[in-house]
Amino acid sequence: MKIMRYICQQNSLGIYLGMTIPILTVVRIEGANESLSRGVTVAYYLPLNHQARPPQPLDPDIVIEEWPDTIVYTRAFSGATNESTLTNQINTLAEILDTPELYVTNSFIVAGYTNPAAAHRVNEIWFIQRQ
Repeated sequence: MKIMRYICQQNSLGIYLGMTIPILTVVRIEGANESLSRGVTVAYYLPLNHQARPPQPLDPDIVIEEWPDTIVYTRAFSGATNESTLTNQINTLAEILDTPELYVTNSFIVAGYTNPAAAHRVNEIWFIQRQ
């Protein structure tokens, strides 16, 4: 909800910034047991008209980051994004790629294209290519 407050006027301009998609959730994988970390990063693409001079967040937990161009390996899926579904999607994409040295293995991104409350959610799992 913090990012929604930033989008909906809790920023240095006091304006509604507008929504963009996808909403990204960066999930890290913890330790040798390969469980999903509870701490995630939620990211939002600023609309183009705010990218050169982003309104500053009022909440110190919100930070503005510029992500470099990168290549992602992706797989679309529908439905919920709970731990069970994500684990299944990670395993499926890893099996399809069959080359773990191609991508970062300690984190991944979930890209959400529809409202989380929607009955038929459209999502993607992203693996970031190793540099």
